[in-house]
Amino acid sequence: MKKNPEEITQLRTQLMSLVRRMRREARSDEKSWAQLLLLGAIDRHGGMATPSVLAESEGMRSSNLAAALRTLETDGLLKRIPDAEDRRKIRVVLTQEGLSLLHESRARRETWLSNAMEHCLTAEEQTLLIAAGSLMARIANSPPLKENSY
Repeated sequence: MKKNPEEITQLRTQLMSLVRRMRREARSDEKSWAQLLLLGAIDRHGGMATPSVLAESEGMRSSNLAAALRTLETDGLLKRIPDAEDRRKIRVVLTQEGLSLLHESRARRETWLSNAMEHCLTAEEQTLLIAAGSLMARIANSPPLKENSY
């Protein structure tokens, strides 16, 4: 069932408003939003990843990624280690300090989200929003579509 363009525009706008608010809630963090996203990406890849995997998953150019990784490494939030199977490859690994910073940031944003939901939504609406989260995850994880299929 094809949705009308106005509904899709409204949904996109609503999602982006929430993302911007989550970014504002992260401003109390000592690291930038982009650096937190990069730490999160490393965590999602099991706490270690190759720079090429990170560049692809985060849609970053290698030069921007290299600069961000250098900053995070200098700050003691990650370290680079040789790959166990292919010593030519490097893996980026979160340090305990990096993992702690990431978990604290996530906890603050999740506390804000929980409080905002409790304050703004009824119990039924909260349940509906939680259920919608799994639908949004399915959309986010869908394979790329051909340009003509939009």
